[in-house]
Amino acid sequence: MLSNYQWQNRIVLIFAPSERSPAYQQQIQTWQADKAGIRDRDLKLMEVLGTGESRVDGQALTPASAEALRRQFGVTPEEFTVILVGKDGTEKQRSRTPVALASLFRTIDAMPMRQQEMRSQQ
Repeated sequence: MLSNYQWQNRIVLIFAPSERSPAYQQQIQTWQADKAGIRDRDLKLMEVLGTGESRVDGQALTPASAEALRRQFGVTPEEFTVILVGKDGTEKQRSRTPVALASLFRTIDAMPMRQQEMRSQQ
């Protein structure tokens, strides 16, 4: 599932019980606050919900794919968790509470691959 994005995108996985979860709603609002920063860092959003439709970048994710992601990262359907996965496909940051974009961006901007991207953009 994530291998489709390897070396192309960094992934932010939001695991939540449902869209009604307050932590989920807070995280989605945060996500919408800086589209340019998100685009700049090649981020894709994966929403993995316990109930309701799971999505990747707004596109529906099959229940089997959602379950595979839950197993891969060890997150139950009842838990709220945010995980940042780097372009290399490895987990870079994990939080059980909503994460500020500034915090995600700091983690990403400290990565060697991101530093290289920033240098080549100048």
